[in-house]
Amino acid sequence: MGCSVLQNSDTEGEYRYVPITDALKKLSDKDFASRLRTASLTCENDMLQVYVPSRTTDPEGWQNGQRERRRYFTNCLELKGFERKWFSASAIKKQKSKENRELTTEELLKKPRYL
Repeated sequence: MGCSVLQNSDTEGEYRYVPITDALKKLSDKDFASRLRTASLTCENDMLQVYVPSRTTDPEGWQNGQRERRRYFTNCLELKGFERKWFSASAIKKQKSKENRELTTEELLKKPRYL
């Protein structure tokens, strides 16, 4: 008889776009999300200009065209200051728990306060 061990694999997760430039890194989460959304829409519109032949007449050309569109979109966002990175499920969980934890008194004092 064989024995198998169940392990939690890091195959689950997601790709996220993270800032490359210092200007984007300094933005608040809300402003960053807005910039990323605007850049994504621009790149999606530009990506549609990449020629893709009909799937029925040229299946291989269609597949290559789809690949070129994905590559164009990734390159477009990179030129706008965003990098696509893989985050495992455990890394996302750690980040969320770090964001949701209570701040210490010292951290609260260092954090800027707005009136």
